[in-house]
Order: sequence, then structure tokens, then C-alpha cells
Amino acid sequence: MPSYRVTVDVVGVRPGVDPHDVLPAAEAILAKTHVVEDRLLDVADLASPRPQPQLHLRFVVPSSERVTEDAEAQAVVRLLVDELDAVALCGRWQVRRGPGRRWTPVASGGPTSD
Repeated sequence: MPSYRVTVDVVGVRPGVDPHDVLPAAEAILAKTHVVEDRLLDVADLASPRPQPQLHLRFVVPSSERVTEDAEAQAVVRLLVDELDAVALCGRWQVRRGPGRRWTPVASGGPTSD
């Protein structure tokens, strides 16, 4: 099964939501339909060019044809970002196909490009 990584910028959390609940919520959304292999929250570093936290999740899709696999990965990431909106304000996102040292970009988007 091909493996994919999604990175989502977290611009903020919704009122009443604990920031520590965002990563488990993202994992739960993906896990409804796909196996989640790994998850990570990269916290913000005010000294870096990327001042907001990022979610990183790795998941698999069933094997078929590459175009179909990539389309499914992109669709599941769009669903993730849409559903995650209930707990967090999402910025840019990117999905990449792996595995290995080199992960190939499949799609990217953000609040204005969807």
C-alpha cells in the first residue's frame, strides 16, 4: 500500500478547544477511513520563517493505479482539512507520496485555493 504524508499549517484553534486536542482530532478524522502510520505536531518557533505549528500525519491508501491512489490521498486530505475546521483554523497544506528518503509532492492547497 502506498504511503502518504500530509502537512497542515495550524493558524489557530477554535474557542474552547485545547491546542493539545488538535493532533488527536486530525488522527481520528483520518482513521475513520485510512490507516494512520504516524503523527507529529511540530510546534511553532518564533525565530523560524514558519511561525505557526504544523500537523504531520502519514497514512496509507489501498493499492490500485498510481493516479487513483494519488486522487484518493488528495481527497482524504481535503476532507481532513474540512472536518478539522471544527477545532482549528487551517492554513496551507501539502500531501506527498512516499515512502523513502524522497517524498514526491502530490497536491497542495490552503484556505483560498480550495
